[in-house]
Amino acid sequence: MIGFMSSIVLKNIDKIVSGDIRQGILPGDCIVVREGIIAEVGYEKDLDTSGIETVVDVDGQIVCPGFIDCHIHNTLDDYAPQRGAVGCYSDALYGGTTSMISEGEQGPGWPRFYDDPVGCKAAAIMAKRVFDRYRPGGGLKFHGGALVLVHGLTEQDFKEMHDAGVWLIAEIGGGGLSDPREVEPMLEWARKYGFFYSVHLAPPSIPGSSWVTSEEILKLKPDKVAHTNGGSTGVSFDHIQRLMDESEIPLELVVNGNFVNFNKMMRHMDAKNELDRLVFGSDAPTGQASLSGAMNRAIVKASSLNDVPAWKCIAMATGNTADLYGLNTGKIEAGREADLQVIDCPPGSCGTDALKAIECGDPFGNSMVIVDGRIVAYRGKDSRPTARYCLVNGQKAFVSGITEHLFFPPQPGRHYEGMSAQTTFGRL
Repeated sequence: MIGFMSSIVLKNIDKIVSGDIRQGILPGDCIVVREGIIAEVGYEKDLDTSGIETVVDVDGQIVCPGFIDCHIHNTLDDYAPQRGAVGCYSDALYGGTTSMISEGEQGPGWPRFYDDPVGCKAAAIMAKRVFDRYRPGGGLKFHGGALVLVHGLTEQDFKEMHDAGVWLIAEIGGGGLSDPREVEPMLEWARKYGFFYSVHLAPPSIPGSSWVTSEEILKLKPDKVAHTNGGSTGVSFDHIQRLMDESEIPLELVVNGNFVNFNKMMRHMDAKNELDRLVFGSDAPTGQASLSGAMNRAIVKASSLNDVPAWKCIAMATGNTADLYGLNTGKIEAGREADLQVIDCPPGSCGTDALKAIECGDPFGNSMVIVDGRIVAYRGKDSRPTARYCLVNGQKAFVSGITEHLFFPPQPGRHYEGMSAQTTFGRL
């Protein structure tokens, strides 16, 4: 991925949520980032902050990793043709989702819908190359190029795609081939060349999708079960129960999947002490909506309805996914890419900070989003306002005018008519 990397100090932090479900909340009140990489985490008095010009006082808010949405059906741009939605990935970035992972590109006339092996191979390579060089919203890390399995693909095709950098296979059952007798030879090639592959668990939902049973999933041994709770229609819970209890396969929950299955899975996996197997996806733009705040809503839903600590649910949207896909983001620790966000409770919340707000069911907000150490946004269009705001080099970073607040959220380097005299934005 390409992008600008910066150095920054975040100080006066109330809690540092690591994103690591085994580490939880880290001791400290300060994070030092140098050249886009987290350098030190701890107490400001113990850290080396020299030589860094951009200093952010988060005013007692919470810092956590940027979220990772591991289930997107993208095109080649920041556009969702099913919804006619432009800028949907940028909106997600400004709401705190700093990485996305494709589960199969789609759009009108795309080769995946026509059993076209040449086209599917070309589409996967094209999408990979596009998103290697393009970051929606100026910062979103999009892992594109997920091959849909169709008739006619050969081992040589898998080698060529591997050599071109493609490493994802689109969810099996969401379109293309799904019969184990047809896909197993291809999965042997996929494993040989280091591809990541998932299988979905859901009844057929769109033309070309298919029903894959828990028994077939156990045979195919995927790296992940996509929308295990339903995408968006769910299966009978006995299938889910088998996958939870008879395998160690990571399981994906989508916020717009079956609500009952979502909560039953949360409680069962919590009782098993296996929440590290759960990750969150949006299934956007399908699954009823194109949700810029899908990860945020999944976290609130998972925590508040199932009595699970908010920091653990944040890990399901960050570190769990980073571990599953081998990404060097998703956790706050030295050596990781500095994809971070400052989060807080909304004004008037029953919770006094972001974690308490999540646990009592209130949508939380973010007052800053950082990618590779560079500030990319102060708040997304669909995110809640925060009770507190950040100060960048001593200057407040927010807008108070209602039009700007609702329709033009603040981003670095952008000027807004009607800003309060206290509000300052500059290139950071």
